[in-house]
Amino acid sequence: TYVEDMAGKSKRLKAIDKAVGEDGFKVILLLRLSPLFPFALSNYVYGASSVTFQSYFYATVLGFLPGTLGYVYTGEVGKRIVDNGVGAGGIMEQGMGVYAIGFVGILGFVKVVGDIATKVVKDIDGMDGEGE
Repeated sequence: TYVEDMAGKSKRLKAIDKAVGEDGFKVILLLRLSPLFPFALSNYVYGASSVTFQSYFYATVLGFLPGTLGYVYTGEVGKRIVDNGVGAGGIMEQGMGVYAIGFVGILGFVKVVGDIATKVVKDIDGMDGEGE
């Protein structure tokens, strides 16, 4: 297929396919957490790889969780601001500090996890290049 041909020509995709074949759950989880690899393309690569459906499913659910929580939290804070306003009697008097701390915490968590996942993906890329 076109996707398999494309994956066969790319060093990065070859390295990912090899890693997915060996340890599918861990690699997919880290790739889902990393912003390096577009989701649409990765879905095709996983479909052409030897990863099991269970590994793909659970790694995808866990990998999307931090970003989803961040979006939901941001929406909740935005809703509170719209409903209650910002000024006197609004969200500032209702514990805006808690929202701010939570928001910064979620951003920090997503950043740290994304950086770790990106480093692992780059290491996988580098390991593939050493053997050639």
